[in-house]
Amino acid sequence: MADPIHSLTTLPDLDALTTANKYVILDFTAVWCPPCKAIAPLFHKLAAEHTIPNALAFGKVDVDEAAAVAAKFSVSAMPTFLFLVDGEPTGIDVGAGTLAAGPSVLRVEGSGADGPLVAIRGADPRALVAAIVKVAELAKGEAGGESA
Repeated sequence: MADPIHSLTTLPDLDALTTANKYVILDFTAVWCPPCKAIAPLFHKLAAEHTIPNALAFGKVDVDEAAAVAAKFSVSAMPTFLFLVDGEPTGIDVGAGTLAAGPSVLRVEGSGADGPLVAIRGADPRALVAAIVKVAELAKGEAGGESA
């Protein structure tokens, strides 16, 4: 089986992935980052379980190898998990109460504690699992029930 996580090193790589999939979840990481290494197996497992062809894809961005991709989204802390809809971090409605409010969960500015999810900053496994499961449900519903 092919790796469920796409390695993105250039903006054209990112554009190709976001053009082919409505929902894309990106893991901004670095080889020297211990929290990134700790959560990587969970992200890989979730990607393997929840990838939906042409609907939901997972990508990995090494900030040292893909500085332009990290700069596009102003990512400065690792790990950061960014949730894109149609190629933009516009926010995904994951449902009220799905994710606990906290400094690791970034919402659309001004939307409150239950606003649309934009990113998870840091190695927060509970938030990551809850968010990916909700996004997969949305993508699966829109794709007519297909999954990996």
